[in-house]
Amino acid sequence: MIRLFAAHPTAANILMLIIMVIGLISVPTLQRDSFPVIPPSVVEVRVAYPGASPAEVEEAICTRVEDPIQVVDYLGELSCVARDNVAIISAEIVEGADINVFYDDVKSAVDTITTFPDKVDKPTSRIVERIATVASIAITGPDDPAVLFAYADAFSNRLKQHPMIAQTRIAGFSGREISIDIPASALSRYGLSIDDIANTLARNSFDLPAGTMESSEGDALLRFVGERRTPEEFANIPLTASALGAEVLLGEVADISVQFSNDYEASYFNGKQAAIVTVTKTSAQDALRVMDAMVGILEVERSNAPEGISLDISSDTTSNIRDRLRIITDNGMQGLVLVFLVMWVFFGFRFSFWVAMGLPVSFLGTIYVMQVFGLTINMITMVALLVAIGLLMDDAIVISENIVSRRQKGDSALNAAINGTKQVLPGVVSSFLTTAMIVGPLGLMAGKIGAVLKFLPIVLLITLTVSLFEAFLILPHHLKGALKKPEPSRFSQVIS
Repeated sequence: MIRLFAAHPTAANILMLIIMVIGLISVPTLQRDSFPVIPPSVVEVRVAYPGASPAEVEEAICTRVEDPIQVVDYLGELSCVARDNVAIISAEIVEGADINVFYDDVKSAVDTITTFPDKVDKPTSRIVERIATVASIAITGPDDPAVLFAYADAFSNRLKQHPMIAQTRIAGFSGREISIDIPASALSRYGLSIDDIANTLARNSFDLPAGTMESSEGDALLRFVGERRTPEEFANIPLTASALGAEVLLGEVADISVQFSNDYEASYFNGKQAAIVTVTKTSAQDALRVMDAMVGILEVERSNAPEGISLDISSDTTSNIRDRLRIITDNGMQGLVLVFLVMWVFFGFRFSFWVAMGLPVSFLGTIYVMQVFGLTINMITMVALLVAIGLLMDDAIVISENIVSRRQKGDSALNAAINGTKQVLPGVVSSFLTTAMIVGPLGLMAGKIGAVLKFLPIVLLITLTVSLFEAFLILPHHLKGALKKPEPSRFSQVIS
């Protein structure tokens, strides 16, 4: 194979051209992320229990779901978090199993439980997809939290209208609740107490299951749906009758408003209360493209924002991606220039040029392979590319130096290229295998850390494999052409 490519320039040139073309075509399509895309491994089940405390949720739900789920195949870890009004069950799958089959099994196991209290809602299940944060925008200005939240909510909706932005979420506020304030004088006037008000609200705002209606055509689940969700709906609840017999509504004696439940959960930016709008992306989206789309929308919003409202980027995860890409580019160019200059000092211009060309050819081939296998440019794969820069240039230098040595001993340019390459082939291949045995075990690590680190040896070995093809099949042909008209430098003549 080495003789074929060294003796036939067309084969070597076509191979190099193919690698460079498919690599250049793949560059714009390669996805850029902060971290590798990891398949989902957790199924989450939420069971709502309206009006229940965490202790009641633990007793009524968590203790009853453990046994049915424990028997599900491929179950790794199981946890149940009890909160006010809801239980959150997380079931983690063992590594290597099918998440879709696991999801169906967990959902079926929970749906078979019939011992939940009547007030418990139907469980909802989902596969927890991993989402990546792109950036956060801090909105400041209005002193009224309600006004600030309303503007942030409208801004968030405008962001999601862009096709590049899939998801946003608003932080900086606690949960909202409906507050009902009744003056003591109103209670005294109508002879009411707080317990009377509470009982009236319980009778007029509820959402409860009502059993099953059986028929010859099938069964139907019944449910009373009468929960009031807005101040206007609460205002129409009848409390009592006046002395003249007129009906007294809650809205006539109470101040009903929507408020935030806890002021201590507020966020601040530059000393001002802020609404934090976080933009996230799906696993198939490019982080830098999403960021560019967000910046474009942000510029328009700033120009149209009411006076006093400021919109600032409070965090930007894509800056790390840009920095690592810059480091790879800078290190690659520096390595390319240094190799070229050092080789030029000893072997001449043409010879050093073809040795240095091994770096961009190998990288372009690696990019194509990464794109084929669905790999992305991220923190881990970029570390692999940085490590590969030095390793792949070492192989090219060893091969080229031995070819020159054979040429100086009297071999023809063709024989020097062929025999010089074959002579160092065992050593170069053994060096590659040594590297593979050292970094390869990283790809066998289990758990969440292993799921991330495995991409480092994968990309590193892809790069080194492509560089071996370039060094053994393409480089000898080009060096053969350079040796036909040797260009020994004065420095190499002096030291020889």
